[in-house]
Formats: sequence, structure tokens, C-alpha cells
Amino acid sequence: MPLNDIIGDVIFISFRDTERMKEIGIQEISGHYKLQGYDQLGLWLKHPGILIQHMEDDKGRPLPPEQQTQEEIDAVFMVHWDNVNTLMHYPNRKGFDYPNQYRKK
Repeated sequence: MPLNDIIGDVIFISFRDTERMKEIGIQEISGHYKLQGYDQLGLWLKHPGILIQHMEDDKGRPLPPEQQTQEEIDAVFMVHWDNVNTLMHYPNRKGFDYPNQYRKK
């Protein structure tokens, strides 16, 4: 199945080396990710969630717990081709296979 046909779908991917992604919070050897795209360098996957805790005010002073806020950041990360161990797609599985507006009928 061409990768173009599964962009926007949730895929299973296993990685060769999670050390390369630990700085962005990816520590599991495998998981399910939404495929956002790909290029000559690798796959672009939707990050499962980056949460930033705002614990200081504008002047760098600590905020009391009731004034602290959290911000969820939408992000996409790259997995280089040499770090992809295996991929699996789930054709027609609800919640994993989304309609592709560009797919030929």
C-alpha cells in the first residue's frame, strides 16, 4: 500500500532506537501515531501530546498552585527512515483508517 494512501490514518510503528527521540518525550519502543506525511528523510507523525506547565509569572516569580496553568502544544515529529523498524496499517478499522479526499475512486 502506498504511503500516500494512508496519510491522515493512525498507524502502528516500532522504532529501532528510542534514545534518539527521548528529548521530545517519545520513550516507548512502539505505539500508534497519526501519519501526517513523509519525505526523503522519514515519516512525520503527530506527537501524542506536549504539555507545558506554566509555574511562573511574567517576572519569573513562582505562581501559587491555583494560578498555574497547563498548555497543550500541537506538534509533529520526524522519525528518520533508519529508525523505523516496522509499520502496520489497519484498513477499514474504525478510528484508525480515515477517509482520504485524494484517494482515487
